[in-house]
Amino acid sequence: MKIDQCTVTLTRKCNLRCSFCYAKKAGYNETSTIKYDDLKKIVDFCSDAKLKYIIFSGGEPTLYPKLIEILKYIKNKQHKILPTIATNGIRLEDMDYCGSLIENGISYIDISLKGKDSNECCKIVGSDCYLQQIKAIRNLAALSIDFTCSMVLTAYNINSLCDTVRNACNNGAKQFSFTFIIDNEQSKERDKLYLIKNDPIAMIRSFFSQIDELNSITKEWWIEYSFPMCFYTQEQLSILKGKLAYPCQVHTERGIIFDIDMNLIPCSMYFEEKIGQLGVDFSSYKGFEETVKKPIYRTKIDQLNRLPSLACKQCEHLESCYGGCPVIWKNYSFEAITKFKEEYYG
Repeated sequence: MKIDQCTVTLTRKCNLRCSFCYAKKAGYNETSTIKYDDLKKIVDFCSDAKLKYIIFSGGEPTLYPKLIEILKYIKNKQHKILPTIATNGIRLEDMDYCGSLIENGISYIDISLKGKDSNECCKIVGSDCYLQQIKAIRNLAALSIDFTCSMVLTAYNINSLCDTVRNACNNGAKQFSFTFIIDNEQSKERDKLYLIKNDPIAMIRSFFSQIDELNSITKEWWIEYSFPMCFYTQEQLSILKGKLAYPCQVHTERGIIFDIDMNLIPCSMYFEEKIGQLGVDFSSYKGFEETVKKPIYRTKIDQLNRLPSLACKQCEHLESCYGGCPVIWKNYSFEAITKFKEEYYG
């Protein structure tokens, strides 16, 4: 097993309250922040493992008070690691702050767009961050930094996605990624009742109804890993050729994630699951290689890698799909979505 990236949750603190947040249950505790000495130990581990990327996430990672300091620490490591950050971009409205991040080694930034205008932002995330995000995009466009604007597609913003993309493009953004909302809550409704209420097929059809307009704005877009291939029609998959991201690290096992207490977690969605701890179960990459063989680690990863149906084994898309994000199967079965899709298309 060879990993090439590490994601670190710097803090659970956040300056927004996104309706689609996967980590609502973690709360937004102001004090839920990684200790700086612990963070340095994670960076040391990444250097020992000769990883290529370290990704800072949250919460909102730019609220971590020692972000610049850890970037300087990474920059001085003998093994070159490329730090990246996933942010809502609010703090990036400050050009000096943007410059400081880049000067100290940030190699890539992902800004999660929240809406097409102030009203939509308020509706979706609880406050008006629209102009701040636009300013952040302008700042990054003026600097020598690779950045992407991402967008979680929900029932509230799916029909205005082209307006959101157009506004970002008009201010200097060039590339965009989309993720269909992944519900991390255990719903009271199951199977057909859940699907009728949340209707992923309608979401997909709405997206495709706007592709021509989207392509007229930008050709540089892709869909992040969420729904499995069987959610799409063959015609839709043909249109999406070259536009679908590779499976996540749960399936490929090319990456790891640490929470604020240096616990390994299987993925950000499963933030309550602990499958090992740096400094307790392992302290080096060699020790990590032994940890991944232990039942506490292996059992959880194998459970998440379990295919939703035996039919997946015969699917031509198996190696690029693996059944989609494991989280989506919390509220409905493979059989339920198959029947739902058949009824949908008659």
